[in-house]
Amino acid sequence: MVKSDLKGERAREFLAEAEDILASMGKDLVKLGKGVKAGVIDPSVLNSIFRSAHTLKGVAAVFEHKEMAALSHVLEDTLDALRLGRAELSTETLSNIMKAHDLLARLATSSVSLKGKPRLKAEAEGLAIILAKGASVRKAKSGSRLEGVFSAVLTEYEEHRLRENLLEGKNVYIVNARFPITTFDKSYMAFAQVLKGYAEVIATLPAEKTASDGLDGSFFFDIIIGTSKHSEEVFDALRASGALSIRPLSASTQASTHDIPAEDAPETLRRTTKTVRVNIKKLDNVMSLVSEFGILKTSLARLSSEIKSDRAASAHCMELSRIEKALDRRFAELRTSVIGLRMVPLTYLFGRYETFIDKVARESGKEMRMVTYGDDTELDKLIVEELADPIMHIIRNVIDHAIEPPDEREAAGKPRVGTVTLSAYQKGSHIVVEVKDDGMGMDEEFLAKKALEKGLITKEALSGLSRGELLELIFLPGFSTKDEVSAGSGRGVGMDVVRENISRLSGIIDIETAKGKGTRLIITIPTTFAIIEAVIVTDGAERYAIPLNSVVEVIELDGQTVLGADNYGFIAFGSRRVPAMRLGKFFGRNAVKHGRTSFAVVAGLAEQRVCLLFDKVVEELDVVIKPLPPLFKSFNTAGIAGATDMDGKGTVLVLDVTGIIDALMKDKKAFAAGEVVH
Repeated sequence: MVKSDLKGERAREFLAEAEDILASMGKDLVKLGKGVKAGVIDPSVLNSIFRSAHTLKGVAAVFEHKEMAALSHVLEDTLDALRLGRAELSTETLSNIMKAHDLLARLATSSVSLKGKPRLKAEAEGLAIILAKGASVRKAKSGSRLEGVFSAVLTEYEEHRLRENLLEGKNVYIVNARFPITTFDKSYMAFAQVLKGYAEVIATLPAEKTASDGLDGSFFFDIIIGTSKHSEEVFDALRASGALSIRPLSASTQASTHDIPAEDAPETLRRTTKTVRVNIKKLDNVMSLVSEFGILKTSLARLSSEIKSDRAASAHCMELSRIEKALDRRFAELRTSVIGLRMVPLTYLFGRYETFIDKVARESGKEMRMVTYGDDTELDKLIVEELADPIMHIIRNVIDHAIEPPDEREAAGKPRVGTVTLSAYQKGSHIVVEVKDDGMGMDEEFLAKKALEKGLITKEALSGLSRGELLELIFLPGFSTKDEVSAGSGRGVGMDVVRENISRLSGIIDIETAKGKGTRLIITIPTTFAIIEAVIVTDGAERYAIPLNSVVEVIELDGQTVLGADNYGFIAFGSRRVPAMRLGKFFGRNAVKHGRTSFAVVAGLAEQRVCLLFDKVVEELDVVIKPLPPLFKSFNTAGIAGATDMDGKGTVLVLDVTGIIDALMKDKKAFAAGEVVH
């Protein structure tokens, strides 16, 4: 066991910090890679990666993660040599830096799981040696140290960037700017963002109050910039963001061309950030309390209804009813607020894939870019984490199988660079996440041929499949269109896992494809699993909870309406025949003799529908879904999303409607969903 292993809350705290730093570093590495390929390296990006490595080294040291601290220290030295112009940024060096980023991410995860830690330690030590050798290959450094005041106030890096700008013949200006103390962070970031489009920030130095003497509650800075643009153009762009004046580097420090009035701001030590990091397990406990609160609310409502018939208690009944309605409103607000605490924007997920796409594309010799839409759409943090790997598998399959090599794309009239588009949007109580590519598309006949060759399906079974069902052959365990196994694909592992994981989230995945144009995989999932509205029903002696976000309609029907056997058949719903089954029958209960009247729920997602038959609707509740104990993993749990406690009334199974649909659709003899009633 490695002595520096972290445990419990300390490990999770470290992992949260490290993930944020590595995510930022990963985005910058993608930008750096594009710059190296284009022959134009943005020094601010290189410096940002250096700062991330420096911060990560410090965090790893504080949390005593020796392997990460050692590797990030060597990475920091390498990046320092690169940003100071002491070493050449070759393709090989960039590749090693990206390998270090990937290894650091795995080391961070190992701080919690400890899985493969000795192997990772050895790998880190080997990579550190390679990085150190790369950083030691120095190139000639031009010029000598600057004379005068700047030799004292500028760091070595800032001096290097100033010299480089002068050698490149760029204009070097000093921008005097003012930022209110109360909004300094936000104001400075907005200023830097505007400035980025016009110039390189070489250094930011404290300044005396120049054009705004007499104003209190403000910070003043002299910002040294290098640009190919004229001072008037730069100043016009910065005027609204806090710039007071702009002058050439060699001009008198008293020269001021513009003054901008500003309002006074009171002195304060308050921070502007509103974010607090909360452990998801603490939110789980709150969700359990909210669930119990909801059950008590329902009990109160039932009691209020029962005593309405008692005339002697009518006055108290009215007061109780009023309290119950007020409680109901407040509970709805509490429920919404607590769910909101668990929600994170999907940019939190999408941002992870840019580095991954760049890495896989380089390994496969292809050129790729990522486009995102709707990444401000919010989803439960736990569902986001469960989606991370399925989408990663999808993207890897897109690059390996769907995107053509650059030369083939050009010959077909396509851009050399392939595109993966990740998009998200809300659809009712569900979120839709789409992964779209502009590759070769899927050929259902080719998929059928491959499935036959691998013995995954028979000719007889193939003959009865529709186009959509042929496309879904990619989800068969062991299916692959590649004959040779590579580092990334060909083993037949991936898309079956994708479907299994999404089904576990009570979601579905659909395919749209056009040969030669591309494919779109559409994932539909619930917004949250933390707490859901469910309808409690009974069939025989058993009770079940059906999530309302999957319910299309609840109907009372006559036994003769069901077409087929007593326990399963079809039901006419609109212009379609929907497969119908008794809940007890689905879960292997003995057949029960039912009266003439029964109830049904038509449920499903997208175009998939199922009709679940049962005896009685009990009530609607807000429930917290809890996973089944490990003991149940050895049993067939198809159609079960989890369980919920019923406040002294025992545990009720929460149904996974998607799982039930999948199970029923496999029975071709008994069910044929979606057929039109003639």
